[in-house]
Amino acid sequence: MHALEKALASMNSFTEGVDKKLSPEFLSVELREALDALGEITGITTPDDILNKIFSDFCIGK
Repeated sequence: MHALEKALASMNSFTEGVDKKLSPEFLSVELREALDALGEITGITTPDDILNKIFSDFCIGK
């Protein structure tokens, strides 16, 4: 899926979640996905940046 399509899908999920009165924790996931997709479009974030952040914050395998 292209970044713009991902952003749109995440925003649609977010607005559906708001309508269903989901908890903010669930809504924040959708917003984060939309922001990450928009960041890919603008060049602010890339999938590699996201993976590097995850692996630098969490020690896997210990």
